[in-house]
Amino acid sequence: MGYIPYIIGRYNNYTNADLSFLKNNTNLRIVKKFQEIKKDEYDILMVNSDQTWRKFSNPFYDNAFLCFAKNWKIIKLAYGVSLGYRDWKLNKTDEKIAKYCLKDFKGISVREKGSIGLIQKHLGIKTLFVLDPTFLIDKKYYLNIIATYKTDNFNNKQFLFTYLLSKDKKVQIFIKNTSDILNYSIYNLNLSENNTVLKFLYGINNCKAVVTNSYHATIFSIIFKKPFLCFVPKNGANARFDTLKEIFNIKNRIIEYNQKPNFNLLIAPLKINRKVLKSLQSQSINFIKTFLK
Repeated sequence: MGYIPYIIGRYNNYTNADLSFLKNNTNLRIVKKFQEIKKDEYDILMVNSDQTWRKFSNPFYDNAFLCFAKNWKIIKLAYGVSLGYRDWKLNKTDEKIAKYCLKDFKGISVREKGSIGLIQKHLGIKTLFVLDPTFLIDKKYYLNIIATYKTDNFNNKQFLFTYLLSKDKKVQIFIKNTSDILNYSIYNLNLSENNTVLKFLYGINNCKAVVTNSYHATIFSIIFKKPFLCFVPKNGANARFDTLKEIFNIKNRIIEYNQKPNFNLLIAPLKINRKVLKSLQSQSINFIKTFLK
């Protein structure tokens, strides 16, 4: 849209991370504290998604509400912010600071439908539902990233791609049995591997099916039209999966650990209502366009 986007992150969050992909593909700026940012450096400040409004640590208020930039004469937005839970977790102090810092935001949107009522109730703020930002880019963008990527791990075999953020014995047994029955090789991606982003995109795009417990592995299975099963714990931290199940009608593919998986879904084509996706993409992009004068 004619803007130059910068990704700004705090140093402590990335101390042990491999930043090579971000450095090669984005304008990346790492700061020790957000107060290093001066108000005349940028035209717009935007808080983005992926549980940004879930209180993980002390710098929460700058991460979530841009409190360091309070009263700046600058456009401030929140795109697709996520509370991380189905229920409200912020205390009264958090609420007071949030209301104060969010007063001068031009627009606030959320990526979980359940968050709309919670934020209205506790902060008195109206929000709009938008898609996770990974859905907004044409699939060709991701394919271009991996166009020249080569790996010996797949060797042109038919394989089951697995990406597990936490281990569960039942899921691991299910993966092994599925591999044996379908005669698929297993390729499990670990966060500690090099070129993780490239292997993630390449693996999902080139596999026969996906088994995961990751929100974004689920999203990219949808983007690349891959049959998948996603296992989630039975707790209140599944709001993001609730929304995916609702808007794409895939509740049989996102199941709790204690439920019996339907093996046949890994060989059945993934059916997604593309008209619904296109409509939500348009709504999400229009939210941003509204404020980029």
